[in-house]
Amino acid sequence: RSQGPPMEEGFMLVFPERLLNGDLPNRDFLHLYGPGSLWVLAGVFKVFGTSLTAERLVALLQQIGVVMGVYALARHWGRTVALPCALISLVIIVPPIGLTALGWVGAVALGLLGMAVALDGRRISDPRRAGRYVLLGGVLLGFALLYRLDLILAVGLAVLVMLRGLDRARAKRLLGGVALGASPYIIQLAT
Repeated sequence: RSQGPPMEEGFMLVFPERLLNGDLPNRDFLHLYGPGSLWVLAGVFKVFGTSLTAERLVALLQQIGVVMGVYALARHWGRTVALPCALISLVIIVPPIGLTALGWVGAVALGLLGMAVALDGRRISDPRRAGRYVLLGGVLLGFALLYRLDLILAVGLAVLVMLRGLDRARAKRLLGGVALGASPYIIQLAT
């Protein structure tokens, strides 16, 4: 019932609706971020209709993704560390923006989950299963870039750290996953 940030929430309601009506970002309206968040919201709006409720449910899922990503990264130090870390991330993320489906929140969620999955792929001894984890982690990191290209430095540094000590096959899968996840930028560039 409370108001979200007027400009940001307005963008997240109007821009995906314009996309559904045939307008293209950066041709028909200025959108400074990656197309991923618009495409996801446009898909949700296509199924459930353009509404504040649908937009805020996507925002809730994004915030759950941030909390789960923090928990997944911190759980290797034990639950007594992971749970407070997740709760602190919840306290930090929700009050300032409320439930607004901002692209950066989705990007951070995808980036954290991507790192957690890829790091799990490093720990798994079965090469086939580990390869799938590393590939999925890379795809999620690529999707994070699809939401916000300005995370390239953070994702790049995370990938460099994860590549260290990784065997050649898993390294190729990680890099291939990032490229695959970010490849829809080709659509953005073509249009």
